Amino acid sequence: MLKKHLTTQLFQKKKKKKLHLVLDLDHTLLHSVLVSDLSKREKYLLEETDSRQDLWRRNVDGYEFIIKLRPFLHEFLLEANKLFTMHVYTMGSSSYAKQVLKLIDPDKVYFGKRVITREASPFNKSLDLLAADKRRVVIVDDTVHVWPFHKRNLLQITKYVYFKVDGTKWDSYAEAKKDESQSNGSLANVLKFLEDVHKRFEEDLGFKDLRLLIPCRQCCY
Repeated sequence: MLKKHLTTQLFQKKKKKKLHLVLDLDHTLLHSVLVSDLSKREKYLLEETDSRQDLWRRNVDGYEFIIKLRPFLHEFLLEANKLFTMHVYTMGSSSYAKQVLKLIDPDKVYFGKRVITREASPFNKSLDLLAADKRRVVIVDDTVHVWPFHKRNLLQITKYVYFKVDGTKWDSYAEAKKDESQSNGSLANVLKFLEDVHKRFEEDLGFKDLRLLIPCRQCCY
């Protein structure tokens, strides 16, 4: 009976330690541009939005966007959700975030109502808006400077750029008709890191600050 009681206490203690994962949207989980900004060599994509699961056209506040999901996104969300309480934090508008979340989390399984947009946070991003112990939060974002006070929590991911960006001379992924690696791309590598962090944190009941496990911000996944 005592053994069962101790086992239950240990399980409850570990259960309470569930960590939080804060995810940016643009250039982290996806890339979106106005349809009018597609280059001539990217226009073919408009004929593919109905047949592909990673490419969508959406109207947001009267503007038509084409949205490309990052490779491995669905697998990433599925696995990360088993380990973390997940949040979206974007500098995009609430109407934009709503349209994107209809694509990546239509049943609100991953994020629920845990979404912060520029209406609540117009200038910088801050963990002060989350009801979570900052020592137990990992941020995945491609942009460092928007987190002036919480860089210790930040795991910087390589910026995902699928469409042509003004001023670049090289072909975009879309123009070259290729993409980031599905099995060895940034999201796959970030997931491996997060799984390792979670394992190490859960195995050591005395460990309280996962920020010590996050590499220097010069590192980029």
